[in-house]
Amino acid sequence: MGEPMASATASIPARESCGLRLRYACAWLLFFLAYRLFGLRRGVIRQNLRHSFPDRSDAERERIRRDFVTRQAEILAEFDYARVMGAAELRARVQLLDPAGLLAAPGKLVLISGHQCNFEWMLLRISLELGSSMIALYKPMDSARVERYFLSIRSKFGARMLSSKSIRQELGAIREARALGLVADQIPRTSPERHWTTFLHQDTAFFKGPERMARVLRAPIVYVSMHRCGRGRYQIELEPLTAVGEKPAAGVPTERYARVLERDIMADPAGWWWSHRRWKALKEGEEGGEGEEV
Repeated sequence: MGEPMASATASIPARESCGLRLRYACAWLLFFLAYRLFGLRRGVIRQNLRHSFPDRSDAERERIRRDFVTRQAEILAEFDYARVMGAAELRARVQLLDPAGLLAAPGKLVLISGHQCNFEWMLLRISLELGSSMIALYKPMDSARVERYFLSIRSKFGARMLSSKSIRQELGAIREARALGLVADQIPRTSPERHWTTFLHQDTAFFKGPERMARVLRAPIVYVSMHRCGRGRYQIELEPLTAVGEKPAAGVPTERYARVLERDIMADPAGWWWSHRRWKALKEGEEGGEGEEV
């Protein structure tokens, strides 16, 4: 696994912890009302879990659903807490393992992850190391006010946020960046290029943007794996999917990504984003499924 960066051993101040506990309580109440009392996306979550874990009992899948709701409440609380959290505390809460020394080595990187654990703190933690030399892609939001709130937090430690709709216009800035980061497990709605594979027991389309950008930048693709160590504590590790100078066939890097993401989800099912209708995109000739889109 490699050694964590030394700053990850810093203590967590009691004052900030109290602020986080208050946010946990408020977020838990909000999610209890939305998900448990009013059943927000209950059908979508249950359908996703039933298809992804056909070998598990109804009771096991229901436990995962309840744990998922609790974990999502935690992520909301933790994201808002990031507004007042300092760099030292973030380093203490999110341990960063980089056994190959990828962040310290010269050269460009394409960093990809999934909606696993607290991917918002993941971005912030890595931006502590890369600062403004990192560009992170994001999907534009419907509300300009909500988007400003999210962008203000996500860019707190220097990362430059770039709308996924602006890639072509900002290609020059991307080429100059040290690292390009993106969460790559959403539905490839508009991309004509899709990589089809079996993912969580289902035919699943992945968009091939990360491997295309890696070819443009001549950069290796690095998977950022994250797992939860306890409430408000995580560990992330950088795992190369392609090597410097490697020229894999089209679809190979995306397949590797699907496999490591699936591994992490199987190890911690409650940590993934089950409320998203991930399998809306189907192969030609198949019927659409039930549920609604996030």
